[in-house]
Amino acid sequence: MICLTFDTDWMTQETLARFLAEYPIPGKATIFVHADFPDLENTQHEICPHPFIDNLATWQDALKKVTRNLRGSPKGVRPHSCVFSHMVGIDLGLIGYRYVSQAHAMFETDLVPFRHPWGIWELPIYYMDNMDFWMAKNWPQDKHIPFSRSVIDNAINGESLFVFDFHPLHIALNTRNHEDYGSVKNKIASDGVSPFDLRFPGNGVQEFFKELCLQMSRANQRSYTCSEALAHFGCS
Repeated sequence: MICLTFDTDWMTQETLARFLAEYPIPGKATIFVHADFPDLENTQHEICPHPFIDNLATWQDALKKVTRNLRGSPKGVRPHSCVFSHMVGIDLGLIGYRYVSQAHAMFETDLVPFRHPWGIWELPIYYMDNMDFWMAKNWPQDKHIPFSRSVIDNAINGESLFVFDFHPLHIALNTRNHEDYGSVKNKIASDGVSPFDLRFPGNGVQEFFKELCLQMSRANQRSYTCSEALAHFGCS
């Protein structure tokens, strides 16, 4: 089961709308938002918070800031930079959340949702775009090559849970490596330049995402929301 998920870091109403228009998602996605995106209310996708937590003493304030305009009651959360703790998990369960998706198990092919002892489900991440292109820097001894076709093939052919985490920012940029992002981050964050106007050529996140969607369509596979995945695996 494939779950396409997206983190909206540095995207605006305009750039996210352009992303959704130019890159149709094969099925339903879970979009973790860092700000208010009212246009998403009219989509079929699951919308969940992506709060920036810089202080664990006040993390619920950061969560409330993002969720105050979300439709309904979101059931999942993915904090920015995957900030999480046992106490956060306990409180998330107490205030009505069913799952987090923040634990990385990159490229593992036998994943399923699992229960944290503190009362909330985890949907582990099989693939995250920026972790893929940062791997060569963080683990140089592995001689890792990002955007491997085997990552796609394993998900297409597997029967376990495959949670992909993409950033529309990196899809728009076609980010190839951490140097790419570092060279344009200030233009986007401070100068308001659209990432679509800064696209890098060659093999990057955009090309990988397009290939994943193509292969999913050819295999008649669609993306499910994280909540649908929980139901599929009998997580109650």
